Amino acid sequence: MSKRTFFAIGAATALGIVAGASTLAVAQFNPWNNNVVNMRSMTDNWGPPSTVGQLASNEGIYVDMKEFKINKGVAKGDPQAQIAKSGAREVSDGAIIFRSGDKLYIVDSKPPQ
Repeated sequence: MSKRTFFAIGAATALGIVAGASTLAVAQFNPWNNNVVNMRSMTDNWGPPSTVGQLASNEGIYVDMKEFKINKGVAKGDPQAQIAKSGAREVSDGAIIFRSGDKLYIVDSKPPQ
C-alpha cells in the first residue's frame, strides 16, 4: 500500500473517530460563552480566529497525537467509500479541533442554543 493511500485512509479514519467523539467534547466544553464570533474561555484566553489555510474538495487534515503536527492530504480514489468505511459524519457549520494538554478534542462549530 502506498504512503499516500495509507495517509488518506488514516486521515479519514482519524477524522471519523474524532467526529464521533465530538458529542462528548460538546458536553464538556463551550468555547463560545454567549459569544458566537470568537472562541472564548472563562478567562478570555482564546483569541480571534485566523485563517491558516484552505481545504479543497477531497482534501483532509490529520493531527498527529505524538507531536501534534498538522498534516494535509488528498483522498485517493472515491472519498465516499472512505467516508462510509470510517463512519464519518457531516459537520453542520464547521469544526474546531483543539488541544488541551496531551488530548485533542473536536467540536461542531454550531454554538449551543
